[in-house]
Amino acid sequence: MPDTSEIARLFDRRPRQWGAPGDPVAWDVLRDRICAVPAPETATEFAALLRQEFTLLVGVDIDDTAAEREFVAGERSETVHLPTWRTILLPLLTTRARQLYGELPTERP
Repeated sequence: MPDTSEIARLFDRRPRQWGAPGDPVAWDVLRDRICAVPAPETATEFAALLRQEFTLLVGVDIDDTAAEREFVAGERSETVHLPTWRTILLPLLTTRARQLYGELPTERP
């Protein structure tokens, strides 16, 4: 089972493009929140925790049909682009977790 520092490294390689200005802020907040709890035992548990923490952060389920959602980070209000999180960012982190947990090969073509 990976430790918290290995889980944190899933967030190290940041995407080149974001959907909204608050997406990188949400990325960092999610990393901090996920690393504040014991590391999940499986990639499936990681994916569930990721989805749960995202929902708690932005106040809406990732499958909500709204395009954007505001959340508070510190004293600032930020906006995330839900379609980007649904189709790119959460799947990216889930794939990295599956590689970390040994469920997917880590080689690149």
